[in-house]
Amino acid sequence: MRRAMSFLNKLFGFDRKDRYTGIISGDGSYSFDIVGESHYQDSISIICGGKTRQGHRIEVDATLVYDDNNPNDDNAIRVDINGYTVGYLSRNLARDYRKAMREARQVGMRMRCPAIIVGGWKRGETDEGHFGVKLDLPIQ
Repeated sequence: MRRAMSFLNKLFGFDRKDRYTGIISGDGSYSFDIVGESHYQDSISIICGGKTRQGHRIEVDATLVYDDNNPNDDNAIRVDINGYTVGYLSRNLARDYRKAMREARQVGMRMRCPAIIVGGWKRGETDEGHFGVKLDLPIQ
């Protein structure tokens, strides 16, 4: 029975470590910016190992988490990377994401998607760039 469940989990894209996480990805364009990264620069810096002269372009997996108790938006979708919150989907994208998940009968399910962390350069006192996060999602 365990072997059959493992096969089904792989078939439907579920992570072996967390059976409540599915995997989604878009066309590889990483065209979805998240919002609120300015509040999570310290966390993103930890993930990247700090700012560098060249900056960063790091491919990572992001986890999209329903944040129904968010005081600013009860439809919020939080974006976590390596256990750190790094921002949120925009309000419109969060609505589209929730609609797509309802249609797929996956309401509340955590999903992983490819992401890229960009920016984070420091070339002197006046030349410093913030970090940004872009997601690769299939939602249009």
